[in-house]
Amino acid sequence: MVQGCSSGAGKSYLTAALCRLYARRGVRVAPFKAQNMSNNAGVTPDGLEMSRAQLVQARAARVVPDVRMNPVLLKPEGDRRSQVVLLGRADPALSRLPWEARKARLWPHVAASLRGLLEAFELVILEGAGSPAEVNLKAGDIVNMRAALEADAKVLLVADIDRGGAFAHLLGTWACLEAAERETLLGFVLNKFRGDPALLGDATAWLAARTGRPTLGVVPYLPLALPEEDAQDLPPAGAAAREAPVRVAALRFPTVSNFDEFGPLARHPAVALSWVEAPSALAAADLIVLPGSKHLTTDAAWLQRTGLGAAVQERAESGALVLGICGGMQLLGRVIHDPHGLEGAAGTVTGLGLLDLETTLAPIKVTRNVQSTLLATGETVTGYEIHHGRTRAGGRAQPLLADGLGFRQGRVLGVYPHGLLEDAAFVRYLLGALGVSAAQLDPEAGLEAALDRLADHVEAHLDVSAIDDALFRGRAPRRPPRLVLVTGGARSGKSRYAEALVRRFLEPGEGALYLATLRASDPEMARRVARHRARRPVSWRTLETPLAPAEALAAAPERVVLLDCLSGYVANLLLSRYAAGEQSEAEAAAQAGDEAIAAALAGVDALLGAVRRAGKTVVVVTNEVGSGVVPAYALGRLFRDALGLANARVAAAADAVALCVVGLPQLLKGTLPEVTLDEGDA
Repeated sequence: MVQGCSSGAGKSYLTAALCRLYARRGVRVAPFKAQNMSNNAGVTPDGLEMSRAQLVQARAARVVPDVRMNPVLLKPEGDRRSQVVLLGRADPALSRLPWEARKARLWPHVAASLRGLLEAFELVILEGAGSPAEVNLKAGDIVNMRAALEADAKVLLVADIDRGGAFAHLLGTWACLEAAERETLLGFVLNKFRGDPALLGDATAWLAARTGRPTLGVVPYLPLALPEEDAQDLPPAGAAAREAPVRVAALRFPTVSNFDEFGPLARHPAVALSWVEAPSALAAADLIVLPGSKHLTTDAAWLQRTGLGAAVQERAESGALVLGICGGMQLLGRVIHDPHGLEGAAGTVTGLGLLDLETTLAPIKVTRNVQSTLLATGETVTGYEIHHGRTRAGGRAQPLLADGLGFRQGRVLGVYPHGLLEDAAFVRYLLGALGVSAAQLDPEAGLEAALDRLADHVEAHLDVSAIDDALFRGRAPRRPPRLVLVTGGARSGKSRYAEALVRRFLEPGEGALYLATLRASDPEMARRVARHRARRPVSWRTLETPLAPAEALAAAPERVVLLDCLSGYVANLLLSRYAAGEQSEAEAAAQAGDEAIAAALAGVDALLGAVRRAGKTVVVVTNEVGSGVVPAYALGRLFRDALGLANARVAAAADAVALCVVGLPQLLKGTLPEVTLDEGDA
């Protein structure tokens, strides 16, 4: 378990790093935070709401997000009021109860969720909240030491040394813990360190002498492109943005929600983004964004009180581009009705009137992942909905997105889905409306790279072996084989056997990724591909990647991957060496020779490197070559030689190798589980 001496110590990032680190080693790992307080939320694949921090941690662990990873989410609506989201659903009755009355009702759900994860996963990495030493709150604690004791977890206590006072924080926290709580402490971590580690001197030894616990890591400060969790992580209002062609002003509502979705846009090279609280800050803005709002009544009053509402209206009338997201879109409309008193007393809030929209808040919250068509371009955009509003458009508001998910009126835009600022197609459209040719945005690749960079960084500066010793008693955690090679001749049963192995490696309800390298270049090949696709389970995702399986593997969230086949990949690499119609195959082979084989093997090496870094279970299908007649043409001989060398290279790296002969798998290397083969094509 990762606990901190304070908020902002780096618990969420360290938890994500450990999730990715162990996932790469083949451990089936899951994150868990009993209770999170944040207005940054997302939606699981089954349409349930949970904190974005735990969604990112699940991504780091390479597992499907599950609301048990964050059973309680508190979404602040003011200084003394929060909406309670329990196991993915807003609970109005719990939300109305005072904090003291809630805790007894929440703990059974927390404990059950934790037990379920402990049964389903080899390793669960818990995250605490705030500090475990808040003596005024310990009686009602469900997220720190109570969770640690329930899970029998070992605890890393983290301090932010960049703020100063880290050793006092660590020693003071230790002193405030009960004897049983101190027993859970594995050691301390100094996070966000800047400067020369020699400056620490004997301070860590001083701390160990007083607590009996070692400092297991001094982790240097690392800037990362990862979603932020708390409003305190937002830049100060009015903070100077860098120089860029597009100046974006985002309104910093008192109850701003899902501000983490602005990260990719803020990092876009064409954008300078500032969070604003004063009307004067809108004067130079090319784009004004009204973000999500957790409490529309509060934020509508703030718009009026600060004069920002009138300033937005003036800038819109002068031709500025204005975008409202979810609650921001509702505030751009004419009125918002709250007949059920979801935000306090029942009533109606007047919006800015820049969109001809009328919204009514309904008791049932909409939570779902969505795809829609951006009507201006015909492209598909992806996001997620979290809102109580039901919006009806008047005649002046024209559709922006299909299915009533977005509207436009002149240069004023409104969308219900969050996440569109992380969608490349929508950002291109938005910046294109400002006359800027936007560079490609790839937030998925950026997130994966950031998680790997974070894991590498933490692994280099944390004593992971001490954690292994505590968790696995000196033994390496068990894991399935990381790389399996299945080879054989045509119609030998190799693909069926590989698919059976993949099914055996999967957990109940888990899906696999099928990386297909063959091109359906003629009708017979198309029929062959269709037969293979038809027999795969619907829970498996198929991705056709003739030339980039390494990149696809690195970006994939699935834990188990089947690549079919290596022979198709090698053939594609060889064929890409010449342009059809410009050279004959014989000429191409004669000119290429060893150079072409070397290039193909470099591609295979890149694939093996991706397998090592990914920490997934990867089953590779290939064809045996060289047992038949020598090909009569040069390119065929080149392919035979290249694939033979590639097969040997993958076999050397594999944990297990099987050869299929007349439908019977023969184990050549390692160990593999017994499987049942289905009847069908090879």
